[in-house]
Amino acid sequence: MFNDVDFSSIMPLLSDCNIRNIADRETLIKAGDINNNVYLILSGEFNVHLTPDCSDPVTVLEPGQSIGEISIIDHQPASAFVSAAKDSRVLIIDEEVMWSLIGSSHAIANNLLVVLSQRLRHGNSVINKIKGLLKEYEHHATVDALTSLYNRRWLDNMQSRVMQRCHKNNEALSVMMIDIDSFKDYNDKNGHLAGDIALRTVSQTIIQYLRPEDLVTRYGGEELFALLPGMDIKSTVTVAERLREAIKQTNITDKNDQPLPSVTISIGVAEMTIHDDPHQLIEDADKAMYKAKHAGRDKVCS
Repeated sequence: MFNDVDFSSIMPLLSDCNIRNIADRETLIKAGDINNNVYLILSGEFNVHLTPDCSDPVTVLEPGQSIGEISIIDHQPASAFVSAAKDSRVLIIDEEVMWSLIGSSHAIANNLLVVLSQRLRHGNSVINKIKGLLKEYEHHATVDALTSLYNRRWLDNMQSRVMQRCHKNNEALSVMMIDIDSFKDYNDKNGHLAGDIALRTVSQTIIQYLRPEDLVTRYGGEELFALLPGMDIKSTVTVAERLREAIKQTNITDKNDQPLPSVTISIGVAEMTIHDDPHQLIEDADKAMYKAKHAGRDKVCS
């Protein structure tokens, strides 16, 4: 703030400014409060953070830097919390004195512009980082980590939209409930790691055999659920039969390329009707899948 400033010209204005000691972890500014001062850091260190628990500072301010200059310009409540990261000392410059300093010194006015531009650039950087984190969190919130398929939460949010769109466009919509046969026995005999590999292999095979516009989710455990917009039940049964056969013929190998036992799947197929809601459509597919199980597994039923 005072780079290249002739101190002899501003000392009369600074002479009445107080110096304050700030203890480690003491809060200097609270988000939402009105702040009428600029604080020049004489010693110590301050964290700027968005939550009152002082976690994850968005920036750290050191001796020579200032705090609170934006508040005296826009007269808005503080947007962040500022707390001491160690015992610190600050020079308190109230709003009236600060404007007098700006008016009396071209260098201070110029330095203030530099400080504000740095704040803006840093703010943009923080916003971009937050956007990236939000995308990452959104991905983890809607994608199953093991199979890389969409998860149940995603299905709960998306299925009704897909059904409404197909209703509106007068398109058919069929679904498949897919279950790996005797999966508990598979895990018991080969280990849960082998079971994870088998589940991933089945998931990726399903993706390869369905269209890009088809939507596949991990419904729960070893159950998978697929939405096939634009396909009636007859076409979907044909696709399901091809998929059932493909899974049976798919080789499963561990991380060392050693063969693991193959698996089979049972598939229940249902088609949306004008009166269906998401729960009813899932229930219809689930009933058809259990019909396939009771018929001896490794079958497709509707």
